[in-house]
Amino acid sequence: MNFEQIRAEAELACDYLKDDDGAIVRVGASTEHPALPEVVNSFQQDISESGVKVKVITTGSYGLYDLEPIVSIEKPGKNPVLFRNVTPEAVEELVKGYIVGDNAGSELALGGIDDVPVLKLQNRVALRHCGHIDPESINEYILRGGYGGLARALGMESGEVIGEVGKAGLRGRGGAGYPAAEKWKICRDTEADEKYVVCNAVDADPEARTARLLIEGDPHSVLEGMLIGAYAVGACRGYICINSEYKVAIKRLEKALEQMRGYGLLGDSVLDSPFTFDIEIKEIGSSLVAGEETALIRTIEGRQAIPYLRTDYPAVSGLAGKPTLVNNAESFSHVSAIFQNGAEAVRDTKVITLTGDVAHKYAVEVPFRTKLRTVVTDVGGATDIKAVQFGGPTGRYFNVDSLDMPIDYESMEKVGGIVGSGTVKVYNNSHCAVEMVKDAMAYLQAQSCGKCVFCREGTYQMQDILNDISEGKGKPEDIDMLLELAGGMQAGSICGLGRTASNPVISSIELFRGDYDAHIKGKKCPKKP
Repeated sequence: MNFEQIRAEAELACDYLKDDDGAIVRVGASTEHPALPEVVNSFQQDISESGVKVKVITTGSYGLYDLEPIVSIEKPGKNPVLFRNVTPEAVEELVKGYIVGDNAGSELALGGIDDVPVLKLQNRVALRHCGHIDPESINEYILRGGYGGLARALGMESGEVIGEVGKAGLRGRGGAGYPAAEKWKICRDTEADEKYVVCNAVDADPEARTARLLIEGDPHSVLEGMLIGAYAVGACRGYICINSEYKVAIKRLEKALEQMRGYGLLGDSVLDSPFTFDIEIKEIGSSLVAGEETALIRTIEGRQAIPYLRTDYPAVSGLAGKPTLVNNAESFSHVSAIFQNGAEAVRDTKVITLTGDVAHKYAVEVPFRTKLRTVVTDVGGATDIKAVQFGGPTGRYFNVDSLDMPIDYESMEKVGGIVGSGTVKVYNNSHCAVEMVKDAMAYLQAQSCGKCVFCREGTYQMQDILNDISEGKGKPEDIDMLLELAGGMQAGSICGLGRTASNPVISSIELFRGDYDAHIKGKKCPKKP
């Protein structure tokens, strides 16, 4: 089946999108939200009783978690209107007041999609469909341009496909920010009888939700990107790795793959071309080290999730010793956007997860070079800021005076920071730096796989020293010891976890030395009476 035939089938299946007589109600929330099924059921019941013609659709989350469930109501000839924090009890008001009565004056109204401030602050590329489409409908995805990018790529030479990725300036979203086109070219140019594509959809950082948000809200954007990558490098088999506890996301992936096979988008002769490719889901146990490329490959091979020293990059020798292209879910979603809309039309963005002492624990997508302060204050609504940790558990701290740092790889590298998972964790002035870092190091020590001495022993000794300082048993020379351990870990650790695990310690000493001195010299925490 070619793409024109698939699109015609999708239009027939989605005739409700062109219905001039009926409204469309989309209910969006994280699948863990307890009210989601009740709100959907209430809409279906109240609409049935009202006698009006309405299609009710469950979408994924917008990433605006404290506004959920968010309901979008689109009436014929009108732009969608959003309503926030919709409860089962509020459904009757929306059905009678707006769907039947055309009164959008509810106190729950956020306004039109283009008018919501937190959405206007974003530039959504990876998250472009999250909250807007039925994630279990391949047809809705196709009618928004889905798989048109794949059709376009299949009409190009592999070098042209890689060139388009390079023109877009896409860098991997897994943390290191390696240029995607360079990695793809290395994999394409390595001769082998078999090649693989691996999508890392594992949220290794426990406070990041990027992969879950994408797979629950728009799985096809990721899968289409995998197909384009596979065609470009000459791979015939792929794996998408995802947290084993993400049950809804896994079910949506399974359904998406089934739908793709139904349209001939997987298997032999994809879109009536010579291209052959298939995808398998691999469930991965959550751990911070599982996000590292070589550790992820080991899990696919049925081995322990620990990294190994690379004589060659996975693009040269990865899964089963074969060339393996590894990108994460956010990267592959960018790929599908690039080929659907053109490299010039797609801005380079990053999904940021806000957590800690913020008013709004959102997941948002902003252009690179957005100031950290903009994300923390304008989006997160944080006040009374002491510290911001950016990049996940191994990210460095920034104080309130250094929040004008732009979010990009080069700027972070200059100050010893990382983009990492894109998590922004905010601490207000009630926190002591020693306690912040002690808790962070306890987590990192527990997450260390233990393979290399520098990380295993370094995190253990750092945690031991920080415990002593916290308990008033610290000595002035402990600061020098922490910095010496940090240098050894940065120089000698095998993987990114060990090399960056000291970032919180180094930056906290640099920015909040007074808290350490209070514990060491004054023998008490400055934040306790």
